[in-house]
Amino acid sequence: MNSPNILAATALTTASALALLLAGQAARAQTDGDNTRNMLVRGRVPQVCTLATPTLAGGALNNFRTLNGSSLEVDQLTDPVTLSTRAASAEISFAAVCNFAHQVVLESRNNGLWRSELGLTPAPTGFSDAVPYTATLVWGPINTSLQADASARRIRDRTQAVDRPVAGAIVLRLDIQPGATNLQTNAPLVSGVYRDTLRLTVEPQ
Repeated sequence: MNSPNILAATALTTASALALLLAGQAARAQTDGDNTRNMLVRGRVPQVCTLATPTLAGGALNNFRTLNGSSLEVDQLTDPVTLSTRAASAEISFAAVCNFAHQVVLESRNNGLWRSELGLTPAPTGFSDAVPYTATLVWGPINTSLQADASARRIRDRTQAVDRPVAGAIVLRLDIQPGATNLQTNAPLVSGVYRDTLRLTVEPQ
């Protein structure tokens, strides 16, 4: 049978051990709190669209001379017999990336190929002085066309929204139909240099 003194000593020892255990846990908790810190690391990616210089898409040329920088020239704009428009087509590719939802703007400065020497002098009766064409643009989820119909010499544009980031190639196809002119189908074209400037822009909506 244990004496009261032994029981008291055992109880005291047990209480002391429990107190030390609790004190150790409290100290450890306090130490963990003092030695742990959260650090936020972040960076920012700006909204950016890039558009490289044009290249021929697989060498797809019909009655066009090779691409020279940003210039593309029709090889023979007129048929040698009728002197009306000869068919021509080309595909041009632009490496591009846009890391946010954006829009693509395709703009024709002249709304067709117009004779540079036009001035205020209209084409003589039976002749034409401008050539319509179609520009088709493929980029990510979009496939859209601009009809540069040469009905009037003015700016004509087409804007297409793109609801997501896209990386890859913008493919632009130009098509000139045989006999297409601004005044009458198969009308002969007045001599001169015919030109237009196509502007491609990738920008925020």
